[in-house]
Amino acid sequence: MQPFTYAVAVDSWSSRTLLLVVAVVVVSSSDVQKDGPEPEFLNPMENVTVALGREAILVCSVKNIGEHKVGWLKAEDQTILSLHERVVTENRRIDIDVDNNTYWRLKIRQLQRSDKGCYMCQINTNVMKKQIGCVDVKVPPDIKDEETISDITVNEGENATLACKAKGNPLPKITWRREDGHKITIRNNKSKKTSFDRVRGEPLLLNRVDRSQMGHYLCIASNDVPPAVSKRITLNVNFSPIVWVTNQIVSAPLHTHVRLECFVESFPLSVNYWSNEKGEMILQGQKYFIEEVKNNYKVNMYLNIQNLDKNDLGAYRCVARNSMGHANSSVRVHKIIMPTTVPPTTSTTTAATTTTTTTTLPSTTRMVPPSTVIPSPATKRKSHVIPGDRKSGGKTDDKTGLRINGVESAGEMETKSSSHRASRGSSRVRQSTISQSVSIMAELAFLTAATTSWSTGCPVDAAVGGLVSLALAVSPPLVLWLLN
Repeated sequence: MQPFTYAVAVDSWSSRTLLLVVAVVVVSSSDVQKDGPEPEFLNPMENVTVALGREAILVCSVKNIGEHKVGWLKAEDQTILSLHERVVTENRRIDIDVDNNTYWRLKIRQLQRSDKGCYMCQINTNVMKKQIGCVDVKVPPDIKDEETISDITVNEGENATLACKAKGNPLPKITWRREDGHKITIRNNKSKKTSFDRVRGEPLLLNRVDRSQMGHYLCIASNDVPPAVSKRITLNVNFSPIVWVTNQIVSAPLHTHVRLECFVESFPLSVNYWSNEKGEMILQGQKYFIEEVKNNYKVNMYLNIQNLDKNDLGAYRCVARNSMGHANSSVRVHKIIMPTTVPPTTSTTTAATTTTTTTTLPSTTRMVPPSTVIPSPATKRKSHVIPGDRKSGGKTDDKTGLRINGVESAGEMETKSSSHRASRGSSRVRQSTISQSVSIMAELAFLTAATTSWSTGCPVDAAVGGLVSLALAVSPPLVLWLLN
């Protein structure tokens, strides 16, 4: 019989002290051989990689275990975790699972960073047999606050370095991007600008920064183990104020509201105010209403003047001051004289025209005796009936146009009047045309006679021809008078 000493160190979980346990096992080699062949490992133990908080399992495959024992130890410090099927460590997260005396599984639940390392599976043969398997714990990234800056401030034109450190397993990669979604501008040694949506690597170097690069930058650490983490780093760029206005002259009528606007850029943020021509600061009240809209280092200033009057006309100054300097810009307010509205003059030219109009008015039907005959105007001119004459059939005319035995309706009288006016107008037009024609013929005759007489050398004939022509010239009106 050969004694076999199996010495191990056991880690006491509660007292954190190391106890030395010496187990002396007396094993007869002849007895082991009687039990069968010596134990052997079936397959090499595989390493495992598990995320933090999950369960890690190492498998030790043994054949022909017989009366021999299997134990699990932490390879780094030889701490015994289990002897055969018994767990000897007080770490409650460790457990042993045996399947058919062949597969011996070491289980580590709720994996922690301290569980990372290699573990040994031993068989207590005459010459100790062992296998080693390692557990790698994947740890999600975490920002090292003590090695990462939070804010950095530089003057415009200087260089800025944004540092960000992270830990995790595997080692996290750092990616930079701007929180506002704008691109990151990188300048090389030749001042050439290049813009990127994202920049990989640590640290982030920004050369000769300007105000457009000011803002919040995100340092994002990731290593394929969720979740990724990020930290905000703010870059501040100091510069003196810049002030400008869009309209240097504003014109408006009196008794209206006027709005002046001014734009300021500065960092640190400046003290902004409005002043009048005398340099007096304008305070908010019933007359003036002041507004400010801030966006990062930009400020929009508005001055609202209520009910503009003559005293409000003049220059207004927008002023900005900070620790880097000061600036101002002015706006001048003018009065607009509104034009007076004059009603348009309408001139009407009336052309004299001869119009024949026949108006038909609604008539009233009356009972007229069958013997009553209403003569036309022409008949009235030709046969004037003397009152009381028997030949007229006992009919008499009166000055009002009413007859004794018959009465003309108002519509008939209007029709007769309109027809009479139309006939008189047509007659006048014909008379005027005849008169003009006769006059032209008389003048032509006069010229012909005069020319003939003078050409023959007879003045008497010329005089006679002139008298004849004169008579012909005077005759048209006389003829017309006679025709009437």
